[in-house]
Amino acid sequence: MKQLTLDLIDTVRGISECVDLVNPVFSHHHKRVTCIALNIAQRMGLSLEEKRELAIASLLHDVGALSIKERVKYLEFESDFGVKNPYNHAEIGYYLFKEFKPFLNPAIYIRYHHTYYADIEKDSLPLGAYILHLADRVAISIREGDILLQSKTIKDRIRAQSNRMFNPEVVDGFLSASSVDGFWFDAVYMPLDALIRENNLSKGINITLDELSSFAWIFHILIDFRSRYTATHSCGVAGVALELARILGFSKDELKLMEIAGYLHDLGKIAIPVEILEKSDRLTEEEFNLMKFHVYYTYRILEDIEGLEQINTWGAFHHERLDGSGYPFGLREEDLPLGSRIVQVADVFTALTEDRPYRKALPIDDALIHIETLVRDKKLDRNVFSVLRSNVDLVMERLSEVRRRGLEKFNNFYSTLGVNDYAFSVE
Repeated sequence: MKQLTLDLIDTVRGISECVDLVNPVFSHHHKRVTCIALNIAQRMGLSLEEKRELAIASLLHDVGALSIKERVKYLEFESDFGVKNPYNHAEIGYYLFKEFKPFLNPAIYIRYHHTYYADIEKDSLPLGAYILHLADRVAISIREGDILLQSKTIKDRIRAQSNRMFNPEVVDGFLSASSVDGFWFDAVYMPLDALIRENNLSKGINITLDELSSFAWIFHILIDFRSRYTATHSCGVAGVALELARILGFSKDELKLMEIAGYLHDLGKIAIPVEILEKSDRLTEEEFNLMKFHVYYTYRILEDIEGLEQINTWGAFHHERLDGSGYPFGLREEDLPLGSRIVQVADVFTALTEDRPYRKALPIDDALIHIETLVRDKKLDRNVFSVLRSNVDLVMERLSEVRRRGLEKFNNFYSTLGVNDYAFSVE
């Protein structure tokens, strides 16, 4: 099977930045934490691999927070959430990322980034885990205004929590690193590219398409499990697109790429507030315009990851239309390869046949009639639709199966975390 070479730091950076777009209050939080953490790690002499794992954990540490309200909750300096309520975003992040072998250690860092040092068995974690916790608290302490005037207060605050909230060795490392103005300038300027180069963190790993599919599955969960209404959407699109591509004669490797494109086609939705995803009324024009951003974000995230070009083309163009009336780029028929057209049809069919907060799922025949209208209006591909209509029973059999498995994983996900109604309400 085909192999790809992925730089994991580059791969998670775009996702991390997209998460922080969900609300201005988060303003590059992951990026700031990563810069602070790397400067501390560099001063403390961590190994190259430890710094690489720390960077990955820093870039992803809050992605398990599924709503704006929940993320805001963790912006207070003093917090016992980590130990008193283990079923929070840190636990969700751990639960997700531990399934992908290269992320196992970063997953441990993420799990404990809100847990007090005093509540952990003494020095049982890698230093990077303790650094992430401290760097996160430094980052949320920074306010608008002169950073050097704030630095003493922040250092005093951290020093006061040595051996309670924070590992004393890491506190000493932080105080040493932060004794120079450049540390604080980096904390506000956030020169992440430069710090990645200085620490030689970029490294490609060989990954099979099956491993990439496992990686994509993790992020499909982050995209879709934020709401019960989207819980099976991406796996549904992947299943329908895979079946259509198989009938149309795609190769084994192309079928795997198609499945991955389905998992990632809505990647940019991690920047869309769950409050919009679950809104039961019609979206306002402003809310719909915000929703339209998700495909743009998907494209921009994936375009920077070498090796995912075909996946990006197939997945990110699912709201483009053959007549040029789609978004975000207004591409036309000649710009859209067959893979993109397959995902477009798969996305519309899957969406029409699933419940949404503002409507019930359409019957299959009604969904086909709706898509046929789009085909007549030269928006969707006639040949792909013909394959769907001629094989709708087979397609629905696959779609029903992936939805069943997806819903089972959704329920297991939250029941394992002890929060069975976690994504079912937004306050």
